[in-house]
Amino acid sequence: MQVPIALAETIPGILLVAGVLTRISASMVSVIMMGAIFYVKQTSNLTGDSGYEIDLILLAVSLVLIVAGPGKVSISHIAKKIPRFLH
Repeated sequence: MQVPIALAETIPGILLVAGVLTRISASMVSVIMMGAIFYVKQTSNLTGDSGYEIDLILLAVSLVLIVAGPGKVSISHIAKKIPRFLH
């Protein structure tokens, strides 16, 4: 499971930086972060050695990106060939 999870974190991260398929890649990142918080870290504590604070921040950012969508400097906004619901 290491390789699929690593690809599922890397590819949407690159797409988010580029601004292509923002909502789809942010939803993939949010699912991975929820799995990291509830399954891997088992919600032990917020901070410390096995804390989940960075995972919670990444989950919050990805949820904001799902709601807000891509910005005006994204590739999908500049190209305007990708349908709006896929942004």
